[in-house]
Amino acid sequence: MAALTAAVVLVGALCVLDLLLTIGVIRRLRGYGPAGPTPGRGMTPLRPGEELPAFTAVTVDGAAVDPSVLPDEALIVFLSPTCAPCRAKLPELVAYAAAEPAGRDHTLAVVVGEPYECEGFVRELSPVARVVVEPKGGPVCAALRVDAFPTSLHVRTERNRTVVVGESAESAESARKVSSR
Repeated sequence: MAALTAAVVLVGALCVLDLLLTIGVIRRLRGYGPAGPTPGRGMTPLRPGEELPAFTAVTVDGAAVDPSVLPDEALIVFLSPTCAPCRAKLPELVAYAAAEPAGRDHTLAVVVGEPYECEGFVRELSPVARVVVEPKGGPVCAALRVDAFPTSLHVRTERNRTVVVGESAESAESARKVSSR
């Protein structure tokens, strides 16, 4: 009988220890945040060779934009004024787009945020690129599966379809380098 009592006490103590360890693991996991995709990692980005999905948008100039009006070798850049790397890359993008020999039609800048937040980006980008302003998760971001900023897509027309030939979550120049390999 004493052996049975000792066994029950030992099993009880092991169960309490297991419960305490489980609670500790749960607390540690809660420190990592909620379950599910983390921001900027929720969508599978377009990869080189994939066809550009259909989308429609209106630029700040009032012109309609969709994949059919994008010229060959176009660059689509996604920026957000609340993103520190986007603010840092903006001068580089403006210089790059200004040097584009084919003009502003070859760069489409999608500025994501509230209109009042986007005014500075629109002011700097409008002379060198077509600019679309949309809220987070807007139609262009959703269609092109973009949820991290800055992101750029270099697209080309091949066999009557527009395909992605380079993508980067860093800068416009990075997308051009990736596509030229």
